[in-house]
Amino acid sequence: MRAIERALREHAESQRPFVEVLGSDGTPQRVLSYREVTRGAQALVELLARERLSAGTSSADGSGGRSLRVGVVCGNTPAFVVADLALIAARAVEVPVPVAFSAEQAASLLEGVDVCLLDAEGQRRMASWGQERVLRPDCSLLLIDEEELLAGDRPLRLPDPEGRAADWECKVIHTSGTTSRPKGVRIRAHALDALLESLRTVMPRGAFTRYCSVVPFSLLIEQVTGLYMVLLDGGTLVQMPPRTALVGTAASAAGDAMPFVAAARPTALVATPALVDAFAAAADRAADAGRPVPKALFGTAEAPLICCGGAPVHPDLLGRLERHGLPVHEGYGLSENSSVVSWNTPGARRDGTVGRPLPHVRVRLADDGELLVKSTSLFAGYTRDDPSSLMLDAEGWLRTGDLARIDADGFISITGRKKNVIITAGGRNVAPEWVEAQYAQLPFVRAVAVVGDGMAALHGMFVVDDGTDPAVAEKAVREFGDRHLSDVERIAVPHIVTFDEQAYRRYFTVTGRPMRAAIAEALTSGTLHAAAGPGRTPDQAAKENTVTPSVDIRPYGEGTGKLVLPAAADRLSDLDPAQVIELLSEAGFLLLRGFGPGLEDFTSFVKAHSDRITLDPARSFHGGEVAQKVDAGTDAVGLHLENGNSPFGPDLTWFLCEKAARRGSQTTVCDGYRVWDRMGERARELFAAQDIVYSRNVEETKWKAFVFHQLEGRKGLDEITFDDILAPVRGQESTVISLNDDGSIAYSYRTAAAHPTLFGDRLAWANSIFGPSYNYEAPRIVFADGSELPGWLQDELRTLTEQVTEDLQWQDGDVALIDNTRVMHGRREILDTDRTIYNAQSYLNRGLLPGRV
Repeated sequence: MRAIERALREHAESQRPFVEVLGSDGTPQRVLSYREVTRGAQALVELLARERLSAGTSSADGSGGRSLRVGVVCGNTPAFVVADLALIAARAVEVPVPVAFSAEQAASLLEGVDVCLLDAEGQRRMASWGQERVLRPDCSLLLIDEEELLAGDRPLRLPDPEGRAADWECKVIHTSGTTSRPKGVRIRAHALDALLESLRTVMPRGAFTRYCSVVPFSLLIEQVTGLYMVLLDGGTLVQMPPRTALVGTAASAAGDAMPFVAAARPTALVATPALVDAFAAAADRAADAGRPVPKALFGTAEAPLICCGGAPVHPDLLGRLERHGLPVHEGYGLSENSSVVSWNTPGARRDGTVGRPLPHVRVRLADDGELLVKSTSLFAGYTRDDPSSLMLDAEGWLRTGDLARIDADGFISITGRKKNVIITAGGRNVAPEWVEAQYAQLPFVRAVAVVGDGMAALHGMFVVDDGTDPAVAEKAVREFGDRHLSDVERIAVPHIVTFDEQAYRRYFTVTGRPMRAAIAEALTSGTLHAAAGPGRTPDQAAKENTVTPSVDIRPYGEGTGKLVLPAAADRLSDLDPAQVIELLSEAGFLLLRGFGPGLEDFTSFVKAHSDRITLDPARSFHGGEVAQKVDAGTDAVGLHLENGNSPFGPDLTWFLCEKAARRGSQTTVCDGYRVWDRMGERARELFAAQDIVYSRNVEETKWKAFVFHQLEGRKGLDEITFDDILAPVRGQESTVISLNDDGSIAYSYRTAAAHPTLFGDRLAWANSIFGPSYNYEAPRIVFADGSELPGWLQDELRTLTEQVTEDLQWQDGDVALIDNTRVMHGRREILDTDRTIYNAQSYLNRGLLPGRV
């Protein structure tokens, strides 16, 4: 990082203001000079030097072992700035973690770090996550004491810029993956240096003299603009008041930030599209009142350099701002290119594009329109690969996954994501990003997302301002589409959602990008309103926002599953069973993490929700008559409902992971709603036309053990008779049971493969067609007319179910609760046999069903 280190050598001992922290009234609460900040960084370098010795990592000159890996969990505070500069001087690997992450996400990014640095906000977040859940036992935790560090009396010492450690892996930046575990993008020092040198050639000198930071520093672009470009200009970084929500972390944050942006008097800032929209509304109001717009919005006579990225801003909105004298400079970037690829600059700007590539970047289009990038700032790889990872071709071109156009003057227009292109049931292709940008012009719309893959028409989720009449909003959406969009692009099925903080964070990223898989599932399943079940009213939706104040509820995977973490409650017994079941009715499955239950706690938790406990007679009980140890060999286990191939299937399936495997061995879950919704027409017709029938023999010891448990001790095991197994199914035409000569029974059980669930009439394809036969005779499964399930049908369903199957990545102490009428479960191959998981099965206490009083 030669450019940064040159600037540090130039400014380090200056008394000029480097960091200014605003107070809640907008006046400067604290001002720190370059000298104070850099000497604080040196004090932290010296603390980290001691950690190197215990971790066995290399020194700042590159000698010794590997580089020290340091997690940084901080808000946008002076502590982050001190930590960042210290880690550059120490030649360490910085791993910044968003404080908005869940514990699971944080643990994924922090695995492998030697030290974790916290400011006060980070300390609070670590306490809510639980240190033992996100950090290795041998990872050191250091609280950044700003007052102590800033009192440092030694100047910052930087390594030799030409030494052996001049280039190193300087950062690991989070980026989303295909699961709830983010992957890290590995950034090289020389790559970041190339980017900064390139930015300096196209941005006006002095533009970053006074920068207002309103988005999280965990984003690489904010580090580049808010810290490094400021440093190169010898400027001042202005930070929001402590504990103020940053833009992108809360949907209301853009509006809340406006007074502080004006108080900051910035010469530059990076804005999200939501903040740009807030600028436009405020500019209209100022102009209508006859006030100078730059002064009203930014406290300055001239407009600052407003940079924007993350999602497109509609050209009409850009034109509106331009007429107010507020040009917006849209750009495009990827963490895989150390952030910026292209930017509209003051000297070369074209609305509706993301600008020309930076001087060190080359771009071209693949035959299918995908944007390819080659530069000297490309990343060094990922911390882990998954299907969302970007690839380099043999010639070193990065396949961005973005569709684009490049005009004759070199300006780039991003038209969508390859993976996001919607192919409607009519075979028409639609780029959702463009459609969303059109509807985002509506003044009451805070956010919009479009889905429609395989559907006859486009669906749209519209997040609207609180107080907006949904009927009026829907009418305006339809009228707008009729006037401005073609039949192919027009949203035919608008879903109006009144703004809710939890819902916004569930469905949109920090930069405002839609989380399309979760939105599509919610839109098509009818669970959108407050993430509730089908048929929920707005009043019920509002109620759910308060049903579980004692826990932190996060999305798990790409469907509707939920991760439940402790907040005020830290034991399973603290949770209200009615609220747990209400959440399950929407989610399909819950993963409860961080409550630390033992077998006794697990048993009590199951009983609190259940009318009756049932069992698998091939398993043994542990710690009472509820939990049974899972023992089904080491092979992968196919998807199934617990006891789903018999007339005795329970409502609920429960798991307690006492000891998690170190690799493999994940339990799998597959939502029957998603399977039925995505199933081909031919397959649907077959299952709608007739039921399926399971038939097999069950040994005498097993069926008698099952009946003995069901009778709850009213008969001894040696008193059980064939009549006792017949009693529960007598009169049911769907079940036929006969007694064999050896005491075993033969049964056939007829049921629908797709059926209503415990919580409603919506059909779920949930059954045991692909289920296991460990400890039992394999059942024969046929259609009700006796015909076999065709091979093509089984192949189609195996492919479909695998596409929507998700893994439960077990951690010690996890509890899973599964709706056994809707969600099938299975298991990946066991690769580590040192694992202990218990299962329980039960029938729901019907008094807990949502809507019951």
